[in-house]
Amino acid sequence: MPIVDISECLLELGLTSSPTDEERAIISTCITRAEGAVKSHLRYDPASRSRTEFYPQRDSSSGSRSAVWESEGNSAILRNLVEGANQELQVQHVPIRESPAIDLRIDYDGRSGTSSGAFAAESLKTEGSDFWPNYDGQDSSGNGVCRDGIIRSFGTWPSTPGTVRIVYTAGYSVAELHGQDSIIDASPILDAVIEEVARRVRKIMVQKKQASVGWVAGPFRSERLGDYSYQTDGALTAQLLGGLAALSVESMSKLEPFVNHGFALCG
Repeated sequence: MPIVDISECLLELGLTSSPTDEERAIISTCITRAEGAVKSHLRYDPASRSRTEFYPQRDSSSGSRSAVWESEGNSAILRNLVEGANQELQVQHVPIRESPAIDLRIDYDGRSGTSSGAFAAESLKTEGSDFWPNYDGQDSSGNGVCRDGIIRSFGTWPSTPGTVRIVYTAGYSVAELHGQDSIIDASPILDAVIEEVARRVRKIMVQKKQASVGWVAGPFRSERLGDYSYQTDGALTAQLLGGLAALSVESMSKLEPFVNHGFALCG
Protein backbone atom coordinates (compact mmCIF):
# COMPACT_ATOMS: atom_id res chain seq x y z
CA MET A 1 0.00 0.00 0.00
CA PRO A 2 1.19 3.60 -0.52
CA ILE A 3 2.27 5.54 2.54
CA VAL A 4 0.23 8.63 1.72
CA ASP A 5 -2.97 9.32 -0.23
CA ILE A 6 -3.17 12.12 -2.77
CA SER A 7 -6.03 13.73 -0.82
CA GLU A 8 -3.70 14.29 2.14
CA CYS A 9 -1.19 16.04 -0.09
CA LEU A 10 -3.91 18.20 -1.68
CA LEU A 11 -4.93 19.30 1.80
CA GLU A 12 -1.33 20.18 2.71
CA LEU A 13 -1.03 22.25 -0.46
CA GLY A 14 -4.41 23.96 -0.06
CA LEU A 15 -5.77 22.47 -3.30
CA THR A 16 -8.78 20.57 -1.96
CA SER A 17 -11.51 22.61 -3.68
CA SER A 18 -10.84 22.22 -7.39
CA PRO A 19 -7.39 20.86 -8.29
CA THR A 20 -6.70 20.70 -12.00
CA ASP A 21 -5.80 17.48 -13.78
CA GLU A 22 -2.28 18.80 -14.26
CA GLU A 23 -1.91 19.56 -10.55
CA ARG A 24 -3.07 16.06 -9.64
CA ALA A 25 -0.66 14.58 -12.18
CA ILE A 26 2.24 16.56 -10.72
CA ILE A 27 1.32 15.61 -7.15
CA SER A 28 1.01 11.90 -8.06
CA THR A 29 4.48 11.95 -9.57
CA CYS A 30 5.86 13.76 -6.53
CA ILE A 31 4.27 11.20 -4.20
CA THR A 32 6.15 8.42 -6.01
CA ARG A 33 9.42 10.34 -5.78
CA ALA A 34 8.96 11.34 -2.13
CA GLU A 35 7.98 7.85 -0.99
CA GLY A 36 10.97 6.41 -2.83
CA ALA A 37 13.32 8.85 -1.09
CA VAL A 38 11.83 8.06 2.33
CA LYS A 39 12.05 4.29 1.78
CA SER A 40 15.65 4.64 0.65
CA HIS A 41 16.53 6.60 3.78
CA LEU A 42 14.74 4.16 6.11
CA ARG A 43 16.29 1.15 4.25
CA TYR A 44 12.82 -0.47 4.06
CA ASP A 45 9.17 0.04 3.10
CA PRO A 46 7.31 1.14 6.26
CA ALA A 47 3.84 0.08 5.03
CA SER A 48 2.68 -3.11 6.75
CA ARG A 49 2.50 -6.23 4.58
CA SER A 50 3.84 -9.76 4.28
CA ARG A 51 7.45 -10.16 3.10
CA THR A 52 9.25 -13.16 1.67
CA GLU A 53 13.03 -12.90 1.88
CA PHE A 54 16.06 -15.15 1.62
CA TYR A 55 19.14 -14.94 3.83
CA PRO A 56 22.08 -14.61 4.13
CA GLN A 57 22.18 -12.09 1.30
CA ARG A 58 25.93 -12.33 0.79
CA ASP A 59 28.46 -15.11 1.11
CA SER A 60 29.99 -14.89 4.55
CA SER A 61 32.20 -17.94 3.98
CA SER A 62 34.37 -16.19 1.38
CA GLY A 63 35.49 -12.60 1.16
CA SER A 64 33.96 -11.62 4.48
CA ARG A 65 36.61 -12.91 6.81
CA SER A 66 38.60 -11.48 9.62
CA ALA A 67 41.84 -12.93 10.93
CA VAL A 68 43.79 -13.17 14.17
CA TRP A 69 47.40 -14.10 14.86
CA GLU A 70 48.00 -16.93 17.27
CA SER A 71 51.61 -17.19 18.44
CA GLU A 72 53.51 -19.74 20.48
CA GLY A 73 57.25 -19.59 21.06
CA ASN A 74 59.00 -18.70 17.81
CA SER A 75 56.05 -19.50 15.49
CA ALA A 76 52.83 -17.71 14.60
CA ILE A 77 49.72 -18.77 12.71
CA LEU A 78 47.23 -16.48 10.94
CA ARG A 79 43.80 -17.96 11.63
CA ASN A 80 40.81 -16.90 9.46
CA LEU A 81 37.47 -16.31 11.18
CA VAL A 82 34.14 -16.42 9.33
CA GLU A 83 32.24 -13.26 10.29
CA GLY A 84 28.79 -14.31 9.09
CA ALA A 85 28.34 -17.43 11.18
CA ASN A 86 26.54 -16.08 14.22
CA GLN A 87 23.32 -16.38 16.15
CA GLU A 88 21.65 -13.22 14.83
CA LEU A 89 19.78 -12.77 11.55
CA GLN A 90 19.07 -9.13 10.60
CA VAL A 91 16.02 -8.77 8.33
CA GLN A 92 15.34 -5.72 6.20
CA HIS A 93 11.81 -4.69 7.15
CA VAL A 94 10.79 -3.55 10.62
CA PRO A 95 9.08 -3.81 12.96
CA ILE A 96 8.53 -7.57 12.77
CA ARG A 97 5.00 -8.53 13.84
CA GLU A 98 4.24 -11.57 15.96
CA SER A 99 0.93 -12.05 14.14
CA PRO A 100 0.60 -13.58 11.57
CA ALA A 101 3.13 -16.17 12.70
CA ILE A 102 6.58 -16.21 11.12
CA ASP A 103 7.25 -18.98 8.59
CA LEU A 104 11.01 -19.65 8.72
CA ARG A 105 12.69 -22.52 6.90
CA ILE A 106 16.29 -23.64 6.48
CA ASP A 107 17.36 -25.65 3.45
CA TYR A 108 21.11 -25.98 2.83
CA ASP A 109 20.39 -26.60 -0.85
CA GLY A 110 17.61 -24.00 -1.01
CA ARG A 111 19.37 -21.67 -3.46
CA SER A 112 16.96 -18.84 -2.66
CA GLY A 113 14.01 -21.03 -3.65
CA THR A 114 15.26 -21.77 -7.18
CA SER A 115 16.06 -25.48 -6.70
CA SER A 116 13.36 -28.11 -7.17
CA GLY A 117 11.57 -28.95 -3.92
CA ALA A 118 13.38 -26.25 -1.97
CA PHE A 119 12.17 -25.31 1.51
CA ALA A 120 9.82 -28.28 1.86
CA ALA A 121 7.67 -28.87 4.93
CA GLU A 122 10.44 -30.66 6.82
CA SER A 123 12.64 -27.54 6.61
CA LEU A 124 10.15 -25.52 8.70
CA LYS A 125 11.56 -24.30 12.02
CA THR A 126 9.63 -23.66 15.22
CA GLU A 127 9.48 -20.21 16.77
CA GLY A 128 10.44 -20.34 20.41
CA SER A 129 12.52 -23.53 20.20
CA ASP A 130 14.55 -23.07 16.97
CA PHE A 131 14.48 -19.28 16.66
CA TRP A 132 12.94 -16.19 18.23
CA PRO A 133 12.64 -12.48 17.50
CA ASN A 134 13.22 -10.09 20.38
CA TYR A 135 9.66 -8.87 20.89
CA ASP A 136 10.44 -5.71 22.82
CA GLY A 137 6.93 -4.28 22.70
CA GLN A 138 3.28 -4.93 21.87
CA ASP A 139 0.79 -3.42 19.46
CA SER A 140 -2.72 -2.33 20.38
CA SER A 141 -3.98 -5.89 19.73
CA GLY A 142 -1.57 -7.33 22.28
CA ASN A 143 0.71 -8.97 19.72
CA GLY A 144 4.49 -8.76 20.00
CA VAL A 145 6.52 -6.24 18.02
CA CYS A 146 10.25 -6.64 17.28
CA ARG A 147 11.64 -3.18 16.53
CA ASP A 148 15.27 -4.09 15.83
CA GLY A 149 14.47 -6.69 13.15
CA ILE A 150 16.86 -9.26 14.63
CA ILE A 151 15.91 -12.94 14.73
CA ARG A 152 18.02 -15.06 17.03
CA SER A 153 18.80 -18.75 16.65
CA PHE A 154 19.61 -21.62 18.97
CA GLY A 155 22.93 -22.30 17.29
CA THR A 156 24.37 -20.43 14.32
CA TRP A 157 22.63 -19.43 11.11
CA PRO A 158 23.91 -20.89 7.81
CA SER A 159 26.62 -18.85 6.07
CA THR A 160 25.68 -19.79 2.48
CA PRO A 161 23.42 -17.23 0.73
CA GLY A 162 19.80 -18.22 0.14
CA THR A 163 19.64 -21.09 2.63
CA VAL A 164 17.15 -19.38 4.94
CA ARG A 165 13.66 -18.43 3.76
CA ILE A 166 11.54 -16.25 5.98
CA VAL A 167 7.94 -15.15 5.42
CA TYR A 168 6.97 -12.51 7.92
CA THR A 169 4.82 -9.41 8.36
CA ALA A 170 6.53 -6.11 9.06
CA GLY A 171 5.81 -2.40 8.89
CA TYR A 172 3.20 -0.03 10.28
CA SER A 173 -0.57 -0.09 9.88
CA VAL A 174 -2.58 2.80 8.43
CA ALA A 175 -3.70 3.78 11.93
CA GLU A 176 -0.12 3.75 13.24
CA LEU A 177 1.14 5.87 10.33
CA HIS A 178 -1.65 8.38 10.94
CA GLY A 179 -1.04 8.61 14.69
CA GLN A 180 -4.42 7.04 15.43
CA ASP A 181 -3.15 3.95 17.26
CA SER A 182 -3.24 3.88 21.04
CA ILE A 183 0.27 2.41 21.42
CA ILE A 184 2.44 2.76 18.30
CA ASP A 185 2.92 6.20 16.75
CA ALA A 186 4.60 6.14 13.34
CA SER A 187 3.09 9.46 12.21
CA PRO A 188 6.51 11.14 11.77
CA ILE A 189 7.00 8.88 8.70
CA LEU A 190 3.74 10.08 7.17
CA ASP A 191 4.54 13.70 8.05
CA ALA A 192 7.93 13.42 6.36
CA VAL A 193 6.40 12.01 3.16
CA ILE A 194 3.73 14.73 2.98
CA GLU A 195 6.30 17.47 3.57
CA GLU A 196 8.58 16.01 0.91
CA VAL A 197 5.69 15.86 -1.58
CA ALA A 198 4.73 19.47 -0.86
CA ARG A 199 8.34 20.63 -1.20
CA ARG A 200 8.67 18.98 -4.60
CA VAL A 201 5.33 20.26 -5.87
CA ARG A 202 6.09 23.83 -4.83
CA LYS A 203 9.45 23.73 -6.58
CA ILE A 204 7.83 22.51 -9.81
CA MET A 205 5.23 25.27 -9.63
CA VAL A 206 7.93 27.90 -9.16
CA GLN A 207 10.01 26.51 -12.03
CA LYS A 208 7.01 26.42 -14.35
CA LYS A 209 6.29 30.11 -13.92
CA GLN A 210 8.09 32.52 -16.22
CA ALA A 211 7.86 36.29 -16.01
CA SER A 212 7.49 36.86 -19.77
CA VAL A 213 4.97 34.22 -20.85
CA GLY A 214 3.31 33.18 -17.63
CA TRP A 215 2.84 29.41 -17.23
CA VAL A 216 4.71 27.17 -19.62
CA ALA A 217 3.53 23.73 -20.68
CA GLY A 218 3.70 21.34 -17.76
CA PRO A 219 4.13 17.56 -17.50
CA PHE A 220 0.42 16.78 -18.06
CA ARG A 221 0.15 15.30 -21.58
CA SER A 222 -3.18 13.58 -22.10
CA GLU A 223 -6.34 12.28 -20.48
CA ARG A 224 -9.13 9.89 -21.35
CA LEU A 225 -12.71 10.03 -20.12
CA GLY A 226 -14.72 6.94 -19.33
CA ASP A 227 -12.34 4.88 -17.23
CA TYR A 228 -10.48 8.05 -16.41
CA SER A 229 -6.73 8.07 -16.91
CA TYR A 230 -3.99 10.61 -17.45
CA GLN A 231 -0.47 10.60 -18.78
CA THR A 232 2.47 12.69 -17.69
CA ASP A 233 5.61 13.70 -19.51
CA GLY A 234 8.15 11.73 -17.48
CA ALA A 235 11.19 13.49 -18.95
CA LEU A 236 9.85 16.96 -18.19
CA THR A 237 8.74 15.98 -14.69
CA ALA A 238 12.18 14.51 -13.98
CA GLN A 239 13.77 17.73 -15.21
CA LEU A 240 11.52 19.85 -13.00
CA LEU A 241 12.28 17.57 -10.04
CA GLY A 242 16.03 17.84 -10.60
CA GLY A 243 17.99 18.34 -7.40
CA LEU A 244 15.20 17.06 -5.18
CA ALA A 245 16.25 13.43 -4.84
CA ALA A 246 17.64 13.99 -1.33
CA LEU A 247 15.51 14.54 1.76
CA SER A 248 15.50 17.77 3.68
CA VAL A 249 17.29 17.95 7.03
CA GLU A 250 13.91 18.28 8.76
CA SER A 251 12.58 15.11 7.13
CA MET A 252 15.71 13.11 7.99
CA SER A 253 15.37 14.23 11.60
CA LYS A 254 11.78 12.98 11.76
CA LEU A 255 12.74 9.65 10.20
CA GLU A 256 15.84 9.00 12.31
CA PRO A 257 14.08 6.95 15.06
CA PHE A 258 12.67 4.61 12.40
CA VAL A 259 15.80 3.93 10.30
CA ASN A 260 16.87 0.27 10.17
CA HIS A 261 20.53 0.93 11.01
CA GLY A 262 21.23 -2.76 11.58
CA PHE A 263 20.35 -3.72 8.01
CA ALA A 264 22.25 -0.69 6.68
CA LEU A 265 25.39 -1.90 8.45
CA CYS A 266 25.15 -5.56 7.44
CA GLY A 267 23.71 -5.09 3.93
